[in-house]
Amino acid sequence: MLLFIVLAVVLPWSIWRQMHRHTVTPRSLVKLPILFAGIGVLVQIGSPLPHGRAAATALIVSVAASVLLGVWRGAVIPVWRTQDGSWMSQGNRTTIALWVALIAFKFALGTVGSVTGLFPVETIGEIFLTLGLSFAVQNLVVARRSIPQAIRAEQIPA
Repeated sequence: MLLFIVLAVVLPWSIWRQMHRHTVTPRSLVKLPILFAGIGVLVQIGSPLPHGRAAATALIVSVAASVLLGVWRGAVIPVWRTQDGSWMSQGNRTTIALWVALIAFKFALGTVGSVTGLFPVETIGEIFLTLGLSFAVQNLVVARRSIPQAIRAEQIPA
């Protein structure tokens, strides 16, 4: 129960953080993925993983949705360079809509698994890990859109 409360606080806080203007730095890009993945690993240690073809298929579908929506979010989050040369980012309505789509998809997948019994429901550790993966992919796309451009700009003599 405590983990669901943590998820109910940490995920909205993380999304809220994205919706406010912030500097894009390598450090800022790794914080949330490490936080979510770390919690997922700690929670999953010692817990049995669902096994079988149906569990693997459900996990692959969940991971694919997390990656796909992470790439999409990373591609549409506005990034820009300030006058002092730093890179900034701020989420928008599309960012929120894509997060809602991922959460709704995970909820629907869990509901179908629970109601039909065709596949086991994701464990809380798997949920944290796939959310961490989604943040990581999103931030990788944001990094590719901003940080390499800053490095190239520094290498070009003025």
